[in-house]
Amino acid sequence: MTDSKTGSDLARRVIASRRGLMCGLAGLGAAGALAACGTAEPSDDSTTSGSDATTGGSSDGSSSGAGGDALAATADVPEGGGIVVQDTVIVQPAADEFLAFSAACPHMGTIVNPPDAAGDIICPNHGSTFSLEGELEKGPAETGLTPVDINVEDGQIFLA
Repeated sequence: MTDSKTGSDLARRVIASRRGLMCGLAGLGAAGALAACGTAEPSDDSTTSGSDATTGGSSDGSSSGAGGDALAATADVPEGGGIVVQDTVIVQPAADEFLAFSAACPHMGTIVNPPDAAGDIICPNHGSTFSLEGELEKGPAETGLTPVDINVEDGQIFLA
């Protein structure tokens, strides 16, 4: 009888170890799925409204301005509109007036679209809408876009 008890104990151990293995694999799968649901990283592409942005420094490789390489040329930012370069929205609400904001929507961090034809900066994730001055016009975001300091020198826009 001891043989059947030993065989029974062995069967329980095998079932228990299979159950543990399956639970462990399921846990790893769930962890992988959760990691895939993290926040989206912005692409390296620069999204512009109407034209391609020039985002490099001067052609000889040197840079001017306190912030290093130019984000864009002033000519690339349409009056009454704007562009998104890297993680920054650059707008020109009026002639020769340039403002910049973080392109991350304050609601969930999604990179906003450049201003549309009406001058609205809209988050593609949940539709939060901001003015050319970065002010919140429509939620679910609860605050406006975060201002970014810039310098404009010789037709180029630099981070301050």
